[in-house]
Amino acid sequence: MGFGIFLLFTLMFGGIGAVGPMFLPEWPHRSAVKMMMSLGSVCCYAMWLTTYLSQLNPLFGPIISNETMTLMKKSWS
Repeated sequence: MGFGIFLLFTLMFGGIGAVGPMFLPEWPHRSAVKMMMSLGSVCCYAMWLTTYLSQLNPLFGPIISNETMTLMKKSWS
């Protein structure tokens, strides 16, 4: 499931940034719009990838009080 999501978003942002600009009509500002689409796609993908990878290995775990910890010890052992 995890690799499928990764592949889906990689293909989606790759399509928007690499394939999408090929279908733009000819006009004076085409090169600027192509650059904006490509750069925007790279930035969105980098943000999504950072968020996705940070959820795989979180820096902080849940904060459990001492009362909850003793209750867990009693009920689980």
